[in-house]
Amino acid sequence: MSEQNEIRILVVDDEEINRDNIAHVLAKDGYVVETAADGEDALTRIRQSRFDLIITDLKMGNVDGVQMMETAKELLPEAEVIIITGYATVNSAVDAMAKGAFYYLPKPIKLNELKALVKKALEKTVLKREIRALRQEIKSKKGTVRFVGQNEAILKLKEEISLIAQLDCNVLITGETGTGKELVARTLWEMSSRADKRFLPINCGALTEELMLNELFGHEKDAFTGASKWRKGLLESANGGVVLLDEIGEMPLMMQVKLLRVLQDKKIIRVGGTKEIPIDLRILAATNRDLEEEVRSGKFRQDLYYRINVVSIHIPPLRDRKDDIPLLVRHFLARHPAADGSIKAITPEAMSRLVEYDYSGNVRELENIIERSLALCSEPEITLQHLPENLGTVSDQPDSGTAYSREKHLSLEEHERNYILSILKSVQGNKTRAARIMGIDRVSLWRKLKRYKAKGYNVEEYLRK
Repeated sequence: MSEQNEIRILVVDDEEINRDNIAHVLAKDGYVVETAADGEDALTRIRQSRFDLIITDLKMGNVDGVQMMETAKELLPEAEVIIITGYATVNSAVDAMAKGAFYYLPKPIKLNELKALVKKALEKTVLKREIRALRQEIKSKKGTVRFVGQNEAILKLKEEISLIAQLDCNVLITGETGTGKELVARTLWEMSSRADKRFLPINCGALTEELMLNELFGHEKDAFTGASKWRKGLLESANGGVVLLDEIGEMPLMMQVKLLRVLQDKKIIRVGGTKEIPIDLRILAATNRDLEEEVRSGKFRQDLYYRINVVSIHIPPLRDRKDDIPLLVRHFLARHPAADGSIKAITPEAMSRLVEYDYSGNVRELENIIERSLALCSEPEITLQHLPENLGTVSDQPDSGTAYSREKHLSLEEHERNYILSILKSVQGNKTRAARIMGIDRVSLWRKLKRYKAKGYNVEEYLRK
C-alpha cells in the first residue's frame, strides 16, 4: 500500500505508557501510527511527514497541545486534532474547540470512545481532502480533459480528445442528449492551437432557415427591409477560432448546401452582397441523431456528412458506465454546495439507488437530480427521501447486471454492502480503484469485506458471477 493510501496518525503525549497504549490500540485497527514525546518533537515530525489525524495531550513542556495544534493546522490544514487531558475544564474545552480541535477528551480515556472519535475525525479528514480534489478538478486549467470518470470507455474518450485536439480538422461528436457533447467540443478547442481565438456554439435547431442564413453569414446594408447598416455574421466573427454546430441534424437542407460551400471554399458571402470573404474556421458538429440513417432517408446531405465527419467522437451513455456514477455524484455535490457553503454527503442507500437507475437524460439528468435533492435536503446527508420517487427501489441481493433487485426495507448495512459489492464488481475486483471511486481508503474497504466474510457472505463467489 502506498503512503498516499495509508491512514497516518500521530500520538503526542509526554507520558510514555499513555502514548504507547493509544498507539498499540490504533495500530491493531490497521492505522499507521507514530508517536512523539512532546510538542516540539511532534512539530518536527509534522514538517517531515503527512498525518491525517493528531491525538495530543494538552499539558506538555514548552509547547502545549493547543500551541502544537495551531501550528499543525497551518502545516496540515486537512488533518483533524483530538486533545486529551487530565485537567479538563469547560473553559479549556471551549478554547480548544474554538481554535480548531475536533474533540476534547478527558482522562481517563475510554478506548472504545477514542476509537469511535478517531473514525469520525478521519471521515472528516477524508471528506475535506476529497472536496479539495474535486474543487481543483472543477477549476481545472485550460488544456485538461475535464470529463469525470474512470470507466474504460471514458478513459479511452479522454485519450481520443487529447489526440484529436491537436489535429486541425473537422470533428463530428455523437451521443445521446445530456452526455456532454458541448463539453467535448469546448475541451477540443481549449487543447487546440486555436485556444486563443473564439469558441462559438450555434444551436442549429433553434433557428429558422431565414434567420440562420442571416445569423451565420451576416448581411449588407439595405439587403432587406430594416437592414440600415451592414452586419457581420457569426462565422465571420469567429474567424480563426472554432465553431460548434450543435444539433446539426436539425439544419434545413438548403442551409446544408450553403454550409457545404463554406467548408469547400473557406469563403462566405453576406446576404445581399457579392464580395467573397475568406474565413479560417475549425468546424465541430454535434448531434444525437444517426446521421448515416438521415443520409439514407434523404434528410441530410451525404457530401456534407463526409465533410464534417473527418474524425468522429462518440460519447457513451451513462447507463453503460455506471461505475462512474459515484464519482459524478461527488463531483456535482462539490460543484453545487448548500446555501451555507457546505458540501453535503450522501447515504449509501441513496447512492445505490442512483447507481441502479437508467438515465434517459444521461449526465445532465443526474446533475439535475442532485441539484433537486440539495434543494430539498436540510440535513447533512442526502437520503432516499430526497431523491425523486421515479428512481424506483433498491434490492436485497446484487445481481450480475444492475447489482440490485427490487425489495424494500433493507438495513443500512445491507444497503452499504450492496453498494460496495456493485462498485467492486464493476471494476473487476480492483480494490484500490473501488476505494477511490467510493471515496474511502483501501484499509477501510478491506475491513468491510473481512466483516462480510465473517458473517458468511461469499464475496469471491459474487465477484465471479
